Amino acid sequence: MADERIHKFIELHTEAEQLLEQSKIYEAKQKYLEVLTAYNSIDKSDLDKVHKDIAYEQVTSLFKKVNDAKESIKIPLNLIAAAVLIIGFSTLIFFNPTIVGLAGFEDTIHEKVNVTIDQPKLISFTLKDRPLSLKISGRITGGIAKLYLKQGEKLELIFDSEKSFLTQDGKFLEVCEETCQVNVDNNIIDIFAQVEGGTLNLDELVYTIQRTGNTPPKYTGQSQIFNAKSGEDLALNLNDYFADDDGDKMTYLSTKDEDLETQVYDNYLTIRPKSAGTRHITLVASDLQEVTRVPITIEVS
Repeated sequence: MADERIHKFIELHTEAEQLLEQSKIYEAKQKYLEVLTAYNSIDKSDLDKVHKDIAYEQVTSLFKKVNDAKESIKIPLNLIAAAVLIIGFSTLIFFNPTIVGLAGFEDTIHEKVNVTIDQPKLISFTLKDRPLSLKISGRITGGIAKLYLKQGEKLELIFDSEKSFLTQDGKFLEVCEETCQVNVDNNIIDIFAQVEGGTLNLDELVYTIQRTGNTPPKYTGQSQIFNAKSGEDLALNLNDYFADDDGDKMTYLSTKDEDLETQVYDNYLTIRPKSAGTRHITLVASDLQEVTRVPITIEVS
C-alpha cells in the first residue's frame, strides 16, 4: 500500500509538471488537486517522516509553480480597442467535494532583531515557528561582512557585503545569496556572522512559515440575482462581490449554462445570454487553499 501511495503521488506530480511545461495551465491546476489528494493520503498514513517531508516539499513546490503560472490568452482586437480586458478562457470546472484545501500556503513573518556584530560570531534565533525560507535585512558600516545560515554541518551564504546590493548608506534589504530555503525540524536557526574592520547591524529576519489557519473567501454581494439583456454582455468585476479576510489573492471560475456564454479572465466575468428567461450558474472563488461556491440567478429580458 505504501508503495502504491508513493507511486501514485509521483505519477500525478509528473503529469502536473508536464502540463505546466506545455503551458496547459488550466489542466495543471486541476491535476494539482489530484496531487494534493495523493499527498493527503501519504500525510495521514503511517509512512516514515522522510516520505512525508519529501512529499510536502514536492506539493509545496508544485503549488508555487501553479500559482505563479499565467494562462496565455489572446484578446480580440475589437475588445482591446474598447479597453475591455474581460475576455478569457471558458471555465467549466468540477471540484472534488472531498478536497477541503490546498497544501503549500505560507505566511511571511517580518521579525525585528536589532543585533550589532563587530567580530566573528555564531548567533541563534528562536523564531515564531519552523521557517521554510529566510531572508535578512540590515546595515554594514565600514569593513566587509558575510552571513551564513548553518544547516547541519554546512554553511550556506545568506549575505556578502561584496556581492549583495547595498544602498549608499550600507543598507541591504531581504537578501539571500546561495539559498533562501531553510531545512530545520524546529523553530531555531543558527546564523554565523563573519565581520572584519567594521560593524554589521541585523535589523530584520524575514521568513515564511506554513499556514495553520485560513478563512475561505466570502460573498459580499448584496444580491445573488442579476439582470441582463439577451445578446448583450453583463460584465462583473468579481473583486466587488468577494472578499478574503486573510488578504489572499483570489482566483475565480464559473460554471456554464447552455443558454449563457460565460468567460472569465483574471477577476472579470462576462456573461452573454442567448435568449430571454431565467438562468442559473455557480461562481467559484478560491484563495488556492479553500473554495467558496455561490449560486447566482441571471434574469434575462
